Parts: sequence; structure tokens; C-alpha cells
Amino acid sequence: MYRYFGAATVAVGAALLFAGGAQAHEPFHAVYTQTNAADGNVVEILAGTEHGSLNQIGSIHTGGTGTSAGLGSQGAVALSDNGRVLLAVDAGSNDVASFRVDRHTVELTLAGRVPSRGTMPVSVAIHGNQAYVLNSGNSGFGSGGVGDVAAFKLAPDGTLTPRFGGRAPLSVSNGGAAEVAVSPDGSALIVTERTANVLETFPIERGRPGDPVVTPSNGPVPFGFAFDPRGTAIVSEAANSTASSYRIGADGGLQTVTASAQTLQGAACWVAVTPDGRYAYTGNAATGTITGFAVSATGALTRLAENGLSAGSPRPNDLAIANGFLYAINPNIGAVTAYRIGADGSLFGVPGAEGLPHGLAGLAAF
Repeated sequence: MYRYFGAATVAVGAALLFAGGAQAHEPFHAVYTQTNAADGNVVEILAGTEHGSLNQIGSIHTGGTGTSAGLGSQGAVALSDNGRVLLAVDAGSNDVASFRVDRHTVELTLAGRVPSRGTMPVSVAIHGNQAYVLNSGNSGFGSGGVGDVAAFKLAPDGTLTPRFGGRAPLSVSNGGAAEVAVSPDGSALIVTERTANVLETFPIERGRPGDPVVTPSNGPVPFGFAFDPRGTAIVSEAANSTASSYRIGADGGLQTVTASAQTLQGAACWVAVTPDGRYAYTGNAATGTITGFAVSATGALTRLAENGLSAGSPRPNDLAIANGFLYAINPNIGAVTAYRIGADGSLFGVPGAEGLPHGLAGLAAF
């Protein structure tokens, strides 16, 4: 049964979990996901041990609503660079909730909610004191189904303020906007569009997204993606279960490094990259698997396992990496699976978390 814990209960739960005897230490790291429930969106709080296993220590309402349906996106929740602020989209009520993160207890305190400046927010990204929200629905720019990217200032206390003029429409109507993320140097952001089969690159000008450059996807249905530290964007392509890598060119467009590398699995939709940029992983929805790739200094992709099977995970959705562990949400069964990442990129299963609400969306970890 699903249970709600308020902020005070979250703090007590954390204190009990990590008090006394061998457990007298702070959480090693934290994992956050959200329920996306139409009757009230909730962020689930999971504490990770030094061995990577997870314990659910509480939940907290965003104050908004979800859709109780898949968002078709990556990045519905995001952590700030310093791990002190968490953002979560409320796709049903068209707003974004922000939380302050206590790094010692991993508990959350609601800092506020703001309108997403569009409809159906599905993904959010943070870079420094800037936040960007991807709205996939009608943005009010005149054409039904045109999404937008909206810019906000992010204060240290977690509050969001709309950035004047910082709202840019996508180039394609009904494009199936799936994710927004900012390049490591903060100079640009990329949006994937599943049904339009394109990627849009927006230069960031004084915190605001500028005019986009549209790049056709190497493979059909570009979905989730992640940057390596050198600025390589590694993008999943769900239709053929492939992954491509790109670098941002001088003209603002994307230049292909590796075109549509096969996972040999089914429906690669979500991507995570290790902090050192050596390995990338795709979550493959159709086969319930995870595929690992080695990433070269130039951004080239090489599949780690000959058959593409690095690990099994019941219909993995969003992926996140923290402290040498890979996590995947499994919305169909209400679980988060966990893996230790070996020195060669291999994955080794460790205890995850079960008994969570079904329909989970988004994943972030520190």
C-alpha cells in the first residue's frame, strides 16, 4: 500500500534508519523519483548505502498533479550541480515543484511551485543557477501542439523565478518533445523530439535559449540522452534500439560521431553516462534490459557486451548514476533496480527498492 510521509516524518524516518550501532552514519547517497499521480504527484526518497542498496525513507507531495500515464520523456526530476536543490515537473497541473535537499539526511523540504510557462512539462534541466523546463504541449505560440523551452533563475534556497524573455518555442508542431539537457559548458541546450525525428540545439544567451538549429536524427525516435564531460551528446533511438553520439558544431548544429550503434536489444529509450565519461548505458524498454557502451575520447561508441545485454531490469525507464552505481526505475512494478558499475563497465546487481507506487517517472541521484 502506498503511504505518504510529510517533511517531518521524512526526517524522523531518516534518523531512525541511520541511528545506532553499525548504522550510525549518514546516507552514502540518495535517489529520487516521482509518482506522476493524477490525484497528487509525490516524490519518493530513497537512501543509498555504500554498497549501493536502497532503502525507502519517505515521500513528499509536490503540491501539483501528474498524469498517471507515461510521460514519454527523460528527466522529469533533476538535481542541481551541488545536489542541494531538486526539481520535479507536474505534468498534470503544468507547473514545476522545487525542493531544498538536506545532503546529510537526504530529506526534502518544499521550496515552492511555479507555472511551467507552457503545458505538459515533461523534462527539466539545471546548470548552475539556471533551470530549463521542456513543455511538450501547446505553448501558446499560435499552433496547437507546439512545445517550448522555458528558462528560470534558480536561487540557492530552491525558489524559481521566470527569466524575462526566456521562453523559446520548438520548431516542430506535435514533435513529441522528450528531453531537455544543458551542455557541460553551459553554452547550449538540446531537445529531442520523438515523433519529428529531430534534435534541436538552442544557444544559451545570458541564460535564455536563443534561436534553435534543427538536426535530423540518425535513427528514428530519438528519445533520452546524456552528455559526457567533453560535451558529447549520447542519444537513444527507440525505434531500432540504437544509440548515436554527437558533438555541437561551430554553426550550433550537431555533428555525428557514431551513427546508430546497435544495442541488439529492444526499444532503447533512456541514457545515463558515468561522470568520467568512460561508459554510457541505455535502458531498453521492450526487452527489459540495459546495454552498456564504452565512450572514447572522441565520443565514439563501442558496445560492451557482444549481445548487448549488460543487465536485466523489468522495463527500465529513467536511469541515474551516483558513486559508482547505476539505478533504473521500473514503473510497471513500482521498483528501482540497482547495479554496481565495474571498472570495465560491467554491471553487477545489488538490492534495489520495491513496493513503490506504479507509474514512476524521472530519476535523479547524488
